[in-house]
Amino acid sequence: MSPTALRPRSALTVSGVLFILPFLFLGACQDPSGVGLDVIGEEGADPRVSVLAADSVMLDDEADITGGFANSVTPTQSRILVGATTDALLGDASAFAYLDFFTPDAIPDGFRDRTIISATLRLVRDYVYGDSMVSVPLELHRMDSEWSPIGAPADTTFDAGALLVEATVVAMDTVVALDLPVSWVTEYDAILRSDTLAASLDGFQLRLPDGVVPGAVMGFNTMQSSLRVMTAQDTVDYPLFEVFSHIERGSAAPPPADRVVLRDGAGETLALTFPFSDIERLPLASAIVRLSVDPSVFDEPGFARSLPETIVLFGRTEAGERVAILNAGLDETTNSYSFTSATLTAVIQEALLERSIFERFEISVLSSSASLDAIPFIIGPEPAENEADTRPRVALTLVP
Repeated sequence: MSPTALRPRSALTVSGVLFILPFLFLGACQDPSGVGLDVIGEEGADPRVSVLAADSVMLDDEADITGGFANSVTPTQSRILVGATTDALLGDASAFAYLDFFTPDAIPDGFRDRTIISATLRLVRDYVYGDSMVSVPLELHRMDSEWSPIGAPADTTFDAGALLVEATVVAMDTVVALDLPVSWVTEYDAILRSDTLAASLDGFQLRLPDGVVPGAVMGFNTMQSSLRVMTAQDTVDYPLFEVFSHIERGSAAPPPADRVVLRDGAGETLALTFPFSDIERLPLASAIVRLSVDPSVFDEPGFARSLPETIVLFGRTEAGERVAILNAGLDETTNSYSFTSATLTAVIQEALLERSIFERFEISVLSSSASLDAIPFIIGPEPAENEADTRPRVALTLVP
């Protein structure tokens, strides 16, 4: 039968802290090692391999963090979202964004001595959720006070100031260019050419007009977007610095039988436990956690929905601490995500020995690229004899 959708019992007990934590922090989020990937496809054809289906699978609350820095500073956030759409399947969605800038390291000689004649916010689109053919009206407001995206959950709002720019774009446009008014350019001319930009310019809010639902949410790449400033002789691109997306998602429709849908931006995580006590306490050569997905759940002509490219496996302690273990990418050939690494093997070895610091595993979408992606995980039914198991599962290669 299918794993229960109730809150999971503790399948992993807490101890062995000194053994596991060095592995976690040295190996967290590393690329999968590939050990045993040939075995998982056979789902137990090798007599050394034991495959355990999850004994509990459920959605739980976990705040989405959608802000950060648009460069190499941690935490990185590579996308902002703006727009709104109705969605009977996954719940209505809306988003607006905040952004500011910093002075680039290299500027032309004499730039600081020349008057700025124009400033344009150039946004490079890399994402659409909804109908990519619709027109999207945008408003750019000034920010008149300091704000910080660090640690802010997706439902956070910062007070915005006066409207600066109105424009209408098409959701599939590759580049959106918003020309700042002459009055703003004149006001910030000296500041843009100074060394005090970060302290003197609080950035912008990018949003829809109140009450408008165009039918699409656009995503812009923060590392490729910029504020383009021009003098009579120079063109200088000011990179984005701090960025944040406010996201709201409505209630989703019930998923099909034996499916559970994890939605990015909805404050959700997928919690899993496995019956490790059913396995003999033998040395573990490798471990692979695999989750299969059913993209057909999202089929709807004219409405763009996508599966996330990367998800993250966490361990949750009884004290509530959440520790990232590693990432996994989507395998479009098998429609699945597979986690495997030396770190994961060490974590599960401790679980087999009943010494784990974690009470459960959790799955979330990678937070460094804000999105409205969703994942329709397959959680049942139990396969018939000689059929492949597509439920959330772990394949353990044991050493006799």
